[in-house]
Amino acid sequence: MWTEGEPYRFAPKRRGDPWEECLKRVDNYDDEMCRGWKEDIDTLLVFAGLFSATVTAFVIESYHWLTEDPEEASARVLQEILQALTQGQSQNNAEKTIGAATRIHTGPKISSFGEPSFAIRVNTFWFLSLILALSTVMLGILCKQWIREHRRDTPSSSPKETLELRQLRFESLEKWGVLTLLSSLPLILQLALVLFFVGLLDLLWALDYIVAGLATAIVALSVFVLSITTVLPCYYLLTSPSIVFRDDVYVCPYKSPQAWLYYRIARVIFQPLFQSNIRYASWAAWDLHLIRNHFPSTTLNPREYLLRGLKWMIATFSDSTVMANHLFHCMQGLQTELVASATGLPGEESRDVIYYNFFRNSAWDPDIGRFLAELFLRQVNSPASVTSSGDETRSMREISDALGSFWNLAVIDFVGDGLIPELQTELLYQIIASVKQYCIDGRITLFDMIPILTICRELWKHPSHAIRQSSITILDDLEFWLLRTPDDLRGQLVPTLAAALTEIIDKESETSPNSEFVLSGRGPRFIKLLDEWIIAKGIDVDAYSMHMQDLAMSWGDAKEKMLRMSGLSLDYFDSPIDMNSPMEDRGGPS
Repeated sequence: MWTEGEPYRFAPKRRGDPWEECLKRVDNYDDEMCRGWKEDIDTLLVFAGLFSATVTAFVIESYHWLTEDPEEASARVLQEILQALTQGQSQNNAEKTIGAATRIHTGPKISSFGEPSFAIRVNTFWFLSLILALSTVMLGILCKQWIREHRRDTPSSSPKETLELRQLRFESLEKWGVLTLLSSLPLILQLALVLFFVGLLDLLWALDYIVAGLATAIVALSVFVLSITTVLPCYYLLTSPSIVFRDDVYVCPYKSPQAWLYYRIARVIFQPLFQSNIRYASWAAWDLHLIRNHFPSTTLNPREYLLRGLKWMIATFSDSTVMANHLFHCMQGLQTELVASATGLPGEESRDVIYYNFFRNSAWDPDIGRFLAELFLRQVNSPASVTSSGDETRSMREISDALGSFWNLAVIDFVGDGLIPELQTELLYQIIASVKQYCIDGRITLFDMIPILTICRELWKHPSHAIRQSSITILDDLEFWLLRTPDDLRGQLVPTLAAALTEIIDKESETSPNSEFVLSGRGPRFIKLLDEWIIAKGIDVDAYSMHMQDLAMSWGDAKEKMLRMSGLSLDYFDSPIDMNSPMEDRGGPS
């Protein structure tokens, strides 16, 4: 029988290099993600450019409101002179008037169009709006540079290392706030638009020292962002010896041409202050150096980002059976500890358990279904699962999880169209042998009855006569198991058995039966044995069946149909079974 540790017979088919296939899917994911970012940024840049041009047209007019028009001041002076001459004032008085008017013109500026604060507010809003729009353009260009560097194709030694590199860059984008900045660009433009509308409604602004101060603050903030995103990558490159020993490493994703230029200049100037003597040829060379020299202090696995990359791929793509196949072959070449952690089962030592839980939601696929059947059989037949005391935690989980395990055998394709005949026959014989041993070991529970008999039903009507002959002997082991079962437990199991067998008889064609359960002598004898126990214990099988499932046939009708199909005498079930006869004659293990 199949046991753990043996080579897999029904493992998912390998289609090319699984790591390369996985990377293709990851690249498609990243391409779509980055393409969306670039399209959003391009749209924002177009809008920001048009909006900036619109605001500029208003600002060109509004900033004049901050100073008094010289022509208006000259006209006011001439008017005062004219009034003085008209009233016949003396030349001295006229000169005094002219001097006073001149002092008015050259003194503090007084607005002739209303309150100065009104103009200040309008210009403050509009200039802030213009600065925010232009800052959005600058930040958008920076983000496009970072995205281009994130998607740069870097030659690596293996697809696994490429995945590590991709995962490092992707998590670094999140950690360093690039995704947050990308999502905030539309908000900045919306804020600029709101400010423009507020200023438009207020109609007047001023460009005195208040406007200059606020505008300088916004400009300084934008310049600070530009400066810090230029300096930080250089700092992390120069301090790399200490970074590689941290548990969580997030490389600075603010990679741009100006940042690389600053790094080359800073390396020459500040090199004596830092420990690193490694010269990197590009951003990608730095990323690869970090991946290959990362030694976290609190974990035993130095390939932390490979583990994270696997977890991310499993969480994202495991619903696809094609990707699940590729992931399986990727995990085949990794340590069991790493695979267990990646699949959400840390500490699990059995690969059969790991793969069983990984594929269990894809049982509808024929190939995966057969592999799940093999994995389950290997677990059932392993020494750790064969225990009578129930001390083994894994064993108890397998036995109690029958609805999620034995059903994996019940739903597979027993004929196996398109499969190599030898492999299909081997699988069926393994199922028969494992079920028989499961019965002999006495590990059957109430929840095992329905799926096991469903398996038997398919085996009993299999096209191969040898399969039918071999599978019908399962009844011998079931009887042997029932004979050893205490009376109180048997009283719970017999109704379930009777209900399941009633369904099998009901679905059998009375005119042309093809089930070995009907055609051989073992089926009627097993029915007879159950009937004796039912009568002895006074069990109402029909009442029990109504609660368990909607059966169209009663237990009595099932016995009568069994007699008609098998050609036995009508009083067959009235005569008792000789329990002293050999087991093969009365339904014992062969």
